[in-house]
Amino acid sequence: MKVSIVTVTFNSANTIRTTLESVANQSWGDIEHIIIDGGSSDCTLSIAREFKHISKIICEKDKGIYDAMNKGIHNATGDVIGFLNSDDWFANDLVIDEIARNFIAKNIDAVYGDLEFVKNEHDNNPKRIWISKNYKDNLFSKGWVPPHPTFYAKLNLYKKYGEFDAKLKFASDFDIMCRFMEKEKIKTKYMP
Repeated sequence: MKVSIVTVTFNSANTIRTTLESVANQSWGDIEHIIIDGGSSDCTLSIAREFKHISKIICEKDKGIYDAMNKGIHNATGDVIGFLNSDDWFANDLVIDEIARNFIAKNIDAVYGDLEFVKNEHDNNPKRIWISKNYKDNLFSKGWVPPHPTFYAKLNLYKKYGEFDAKLKFASDFDIMCRFMEKEKIKTKYMP
């Protein structure tokens, strides 16, 4: 199973190295890492070019983060796709392995987990921990949402049910997960 990871960047030189190392160190063997850069003027792209695992780098102006994420969807060829922000990283080297094995073993369309907010990669004291839970109908109407950076879905869902609504400047990640889970009733698995 190929897992596509899309990282959207714009002047991310201060944080991108940790993000890229995090993907490069994943134990799962079939990862496609796509960088969508909005035209950085710092050394983001030169740092990215140091990493041999990156499958594709696209650098061009965009209309915001959700437009850039949609470009990632259009360029992805994996069975599953997820988004790793340019200042985020995986908790350990087995995250994608566990995600892929859950897709293979279970009859699911998407997985999601928990998220820790820390100051930087050396901070061992999370400032906040976003603990999710198993999805039940109508949770979105109560304000519940899984953390988008942990949401990995089959690529064909974006083709079937639509991609990010770039007109929603701050909530398109909420919108897409709500559409997939609440409206379309896709099969999900919570991975604590």
